[in-house]
Amino acid sequence: MKKVSGIKKIICAAIAAAVISTVPSAGAFAAEVSATPSVGNGLILSTDTITLLENDTATFTAALGDGFDASRLSCVVADTSVATVTPTAYAANVAGFEVSYAGLGSTVAAVYHVDNPAVVAYVTINSSSVVMNIPSKLGTNKKNYCTLVSYEFVPYDFTYADFNDYKSTLKLEYKCAAYGDEDYRKWGCYGYFFDAEGNVLSKVHLYGTLSVGRVYTSEFNVPVNAVSFTIEGF
Repeated sequence: MKKVSGIKKIICAAIAAAVISTVPSAGAFAAEVSATPSVGNGLILSTDTITLLENDTATFTAALGDGFDASRLSCVVADTSVATVTPTAYAANVAGFEVSYAGLGSTVAAVYHVDNPAVVAYVTINSSSVVMNIPSKLGTNKKNYCTLVSYEFVPYDFTYADFNDYKSTLKLEYKCAAYGDEDYRKWGCYGYFFDAEGNVLSKVHLYGTLSVGRVYTSEFNVPVNAVSFTIEGF
């Protein structure tokens, strides 16, 4: 999940430039949507955030109001090097879409009505090397803690033969949210990369000298067999 400020402006330009709509095939498709309220103008998505692991796919649905034709919905992605979105099927006022992994990073996709681009809703897509288990409060001291600002995976680019045990680099940003215990100004906690069997592959240290509102950054190499990453919290 990296910062996506300004991406919606790119999306709007892409929608304005779109002159060809892709119409999905009608077929067996459940016109049932688990609605996320207030996501868009006249259009409701089943989710507003999707996380993909490497080479993964996911699906979501988009619903118009009763009586409207979902075959007129299309989708544009700001950065197709991160993910692609393909219409799959439609039934009445509900359309289905499939999201496919393309590369590490984050982007925004917009589902819109080709006859009225003002009817649009957005979904954030995060392509991740591992499953992220991030608590709302980072640390073990309830009076001194940080919160996650953003994370981003980038390709691991140190390719010499003796250093090929990593598949990507994880960049974290976290902010001091509370500093109530002045006896412990230096803050720190640990993160753990796990393999599929639950074994710890790597233990990393997040730390900083606390100042409320200050943002800290850390970078960690992701072990090639890692499937999840967990940060200490309470």
